[in-house]
Amino acid sequence: MTRMNTDVNCKFCTGNQSRYVCPKCGAPYCSLICYKSPIHLECSEQFYKECIQEELDVQDSDDVGKKEMMDILKRVYGENEDSESDSDDEEFTDINERLNGIDLNDAEQVWSSLTDSEKAEFEHLVKSGDISKILPQFTPWWCLPIEKQIVTEVGENINNSELPNLITNIPKLSLLSKKSPSDCIQWNLVNMITPYVFLIRYYNGKHKSYLSEFINGLYNLSKNLSLNQNFESYDMAVKSVELCIQEHEMFKGFQEGFNLINNDLETIFSNGLDSNCNYNIKIALSDIHNLLTMYKNDQKTVSLKKTEQGEFNRKFPDAKATYSIIVDVKKVRLLLKKIEYFLAWVDESKL
Repeated sequence: MTRMNTDVNCKFCTGNQSRYVCPKCGAPYCSLICYKSPIHLECSEQFYKECIQEELDVQDSDDVGKKEMMDILKRVYGENEDSESDSDDEEFTDINERLNGIDLNDAEQVWSSLTDSEKAEFEHLVKSGDISKILPQFTPWWCLPIEKQIVTEVGENINNSELPNLITNIPKLSLLSKKSPSDCIQWNLVNMITPYVFLIRYYNGKHKSYLSEFINGLYNLSKNLSLNQNFESYDMAVKSVELCIQEHEMFKGFQEGFNLINNDLETIFSNGLDSNCNYNIKIALSDIHNLLTMYKNDQKTVSLKKTEQGEFNRKFPDAKATYSIIVDVKKVRLLLKKIEYFLAWVDESKL
């Protein structure tokens, strides 16, 4: 699906301005609903078939599959529920009827409503890594317009693109430590921000839904966070994260997207806000701090929760156990203090 900038109306609903153009037939369209219009089935069905068949050995994404199944079903099947079109597709009508009244936030309920062929199709998507191809296009906060990233494109999912809350009550660095910061602090900061950017991309902006996996990933991919390792250059700090990513089977197939991560880092560390050149860095650190706080609060109640081990949970178990070190509440407290120290340093520095 290719973005387009021309003032052309959607070919299928004719009422809205088109935002995309079909790469197969060249038809302009405005949304996924119109892309899946009955008069466009030849292209749209072929698109989803290709998503299943391509690169079946690329990536084992069980951790993503468990919760992203909800997004896929809502997007591939659910969005057409409000459509006024009369489709002759009996299979599509059948799945609408089966999902009627089902809680789409309950993976076990949805899974039990699928046919064997639909389950097999989903498993292929998970194993191939092609799930990302049918998810909404995600725009991270650092790629929003430069006017302090508060302008959101009309029609975009604001929840996926909103700016994280900036921590404003930042204490003076001298109140947190009497020692002068190490010369390598800026490179240690890079080593911390790099996995943050990578994981947000990896989870397609839905990292809050995978909070445990995200925090444990952040900790294990950053040698500065997990081992207090110091770095002597920008390149060494970034390369360390890339090597850590390569060590984890769960990220297999996503490594080729690291060029995009390098572009993201360049955007964050040189965002062009002359009035506050460290604005993006403080936003990133604030977001990490807020996510750690959420994780800490979740850990206090985790013992009271018991995951239902139905068929779906057995097929797609959580992947946090693949990390060598699991972040407990004690580690979270130390990490929060470390983030606060970095925030204080960034607030008083010019990078």
